Amino acid sequence: MRSLSSLTFVALISITAACGSKKKDGGSADKPAEGSTDQPAGPVTLAAPALFDDFNAPGKDGMALLDKYRPGVVTSGAVTNTITEMDNSMTVWLDAGNGHHVSLGFKDNGAAASKKGVKAGDQVSAQCSVGGSDGKMMMLIDCDLK
Repeated sequence: MRSLSSLTFVALISITAACGSKKKDGGSADKPAEGSTDQPAGPVTLAAPALFDDFNAPGKDGMALLDKYRPGVVTSGAVTNTITEMDNSMTVWLDAGNGHHVSLGFKDNGAAASKKGVKAGDQVSAQCSVGGSDGKMMMLIDCDLK
């Protein structure tokens, strides 16, 4: 069962993304205002332990995290386990160090990971959106296996 804090964080991301889609300078959250020198950044690339530590560092500003990870993240790491649901969808957990994990929820419900035969001990890489974290498990969503 998800903790209240993880659900609250995921809700905060959803609400903030919806409410913050327009900037005061006329640009949107995904596109800079005309004449602006700000360029939308591509996905952040971090190994699973570094991603977990960065996202969960004490004192991090939630809005700054939303901005940093809005373009997504490319992460990689060692698979600790895979979970296949009754509908045959697959979730992959990566080792994030110190007993922490990064879970990968796939756009294709894990079809590519299943076809590839991903299992514990394998090294995988995926491009995802950040779903949130409860301090022990970081959830990535809409992932594409690389």
